Amino acid sequence: MGKKVKRLIVNLVIFSIVVWMFTSPALADKVTLVGEVNDNQEIVTEGQIYRVGDSAVGDELVLNYISQRVKVVGRVIEDEEGKIIIVDSFEVVEE
Repeated sequence: MGKKVKRLIVNLVIFSIVVWMFTSPALADKVTLVGEVNDNQEIVTEGQIYRVGDSAVGDELVLNYISQRVKVVGRVIEDEEGKIIIVDSFEVVEE
């Protein structure tokens, strides 16, 4: 194999990895959670705690609806510290 072919293969592999890294979170399934917003910028559901990820909608939720029960639609991702929900929409739920 020539140097050009090896370089092309390496470039394709690197490109594929980068594309996969950026599209994987976007492909996460949407979920619906019902829980209470606490003052640590988290949503507490039955036995589970979700940190609210950075987004305009998420910021509005954690700043204006502390101690309220909400229904949240978003994408859940996990990191070494636990679960994070990227909020797409939410509504206050009557108890």
